[in-house]
Amino acid sequence: MSETARPGGIALGLERITRFLSTVLPYDPRGKLRIVHVAGTNGKGSVCALVSEALAAAGYRVGTFNSPHFLEPSDALRIRGTPIPAAEYDALREWIRGLDAAAQPPNGPLSLFEQTTAAAFWWFAERSVDIAVVEVGMGGRRDATNVFGAADGKGIGQSLVQCICPVDNDHVGVIGSTVEEIAREKCGIMRPESWIIIANQDRADAFHKIRQHALRTSPGRIINVRRQPSYDIHVPDFSIKQAAGECAPLRPPADLPSWSAFKGTGQRCLRLKYLPSLDTSGTSSSSSSPSTAAAAQHAEGDASAAPGDKPARVEIDLPLVLPGYHQAGNASVAFYALDVLRTNFGFTKLTDTAIQVGFQNVRWPGRLSWLNLASRRMAHSGEPRPLSSDGRNSAEHDDSLANWLLADGAHNEPAAVELRKYVDTTLRRIAQQRSIRATRGRSNQGAPHVRWIIGFSKGKDMAAILGRLLQPGDAVWAVPFAQPKDMPWIACEDPRAIGRTAGGPASCGEIAIESFDCLAAAVDRLAADASDDRLNVVCGSLYLVADVFRALEIQPFSQTTVPQ
Repeated sequence: MSETARPGGIALGLERITRFLSTVLPYDPRGKLRIVHVAGTNGKGSVCALVSEALAAAGYRVGTFNSPHFLEPSDALRIRGTPIPAAEYDALREWIRGLDAAAQPPNGPLSLFEQTTAAAFWWFAERSVDIAVVEVGMGGRRDATNVFGAADGKGIGQSLVQCICPVDNDHVGVIGSTVEEIAREKCGIMRPESWIIIANQDRADAFHKIRQHALRTSPGRIINVRRQPSYDIHVPDFSIKQAAGECAPLRPPADLPSWSAFKGTGQRCLRLKYLPSLDTSGTSSSSSSPSTAAAAQHAEGDASAAPGDKPARVEIDLPLVLPGYHQAGNASVAFYALDVLRTNFGFTKLTDTAIQVGFQNVRWPGRLSWLNLASRRMAHSGEPRPLSSDGRNSAEHDDSLANWLLADGAHNEPAAVELRKYVDTTLRRIAQQRSIRATRGRSNQGAPHVRWIIGFSKGKDMAAILGRLLQPGDAVWAVPFAQPKDMPWIACEDPRAIGRTAGGPASCGEIAIESFDCLAAAVDRLAADASDDRLNVVCGSLYLVADVFRALEIQPFSQTTVPQ
């Protein structure tokens, strides 16, 4: 069944998009595409970013489709990290709207998201990508991206790998009323004879539903990440061996505060042990013979081989550049998806080295992103920004809390839990550095409190999210966000309602609360505040985070880490 497409609303179902792709377009773009399909509640975007960067590092022309877009609708469609030009995207969307209107479809016109999905598939096909990494928009079974069949042979026109990231309560009442119902909806992307990667699930009820569905759909081709040996380790001198034998050190992103260094960037790695399927030394060629039997030993419940017949596992260290402890789980899902591609579908350039380089290159804006406010604050005060002797910004100056803003799109309870963990670790790190400075005769201020700059979409469980974030002594600035382009179904929660929820019984009056009529007023207040007594964190909605990027004139997709 398909819901009728409502102008400006969400309309789940596959009849409209399938009919458009197969009968209205000049040709069906699915026939030229192979995809990795990613569903789940949290972690989808990070997995897509990791898989895409590794494929690009291996030399493949990879298309990536994410939902929602970040700053502009066009940045949801990227090839090797570079978005489709805005003018080309607008023209493509208008062409698709015209074709759809002329066809007079019996089930109504395409929804806005279906138009975007059709545009992505057409652009990828026209640009001859080797593979596309596709993030589900909402749910899975009835999502417009769920229009690819099962893998066979080379998999052209097929979904090769389906990744199910952690599932929890989200979009309740739209895709399901319980975690089991939501998990079943997300499992709808699974295909017979394809490979299914199941992320570690915090919710046992979600895991059992996902595993049961996977065993019915594609038995013997299931990788249960939590059953694979892996370790989150500290490797201070980590380097990547290149094909010629030289070592390249892992370089952290530039211009980060010193107290954020614990997050990875050359210090944290994910150590995995996997079964070898082809030469991963950097000299793989198309003549390599993938071992399907070896790859199948990854599979859930596979006990067909005697212990003595099992090949020795290979160990690999994968750099964890994306901040947050939960990224180890996302990296595991991404690695096994990549290993399936090289083992079973001929992506032989995906060596261990290429995967490591891709994981080193990955950036995913708006997810635990550190944004520098110093230029804005200096412009507000009229003071010149101090420089070090080499012309770079002073490290001591950049470490000031007043110069930094942590931005994360955490919009549900599980994401809020991970954000609070990361914030608590950051606060401990700041307290340690202040303690060290105190022993050298400088003032010891101890750990700061947090100023939460929060905005929500309507329908979110604000009490649950705030309950996970707020601690006594924190402050809340409740703010609105601008209406996202091409997403008229999104509505911003009234900041005063956020303030009332934050000031509920759980706060015990120990949380200072202010409401703002616009984000710009809050940003101006931050720019005027030179104190070091608060760690500033913006969260609650990716749409709010995008507004902050715009306010600070940050363009995360203006350059790509991999040459075109």
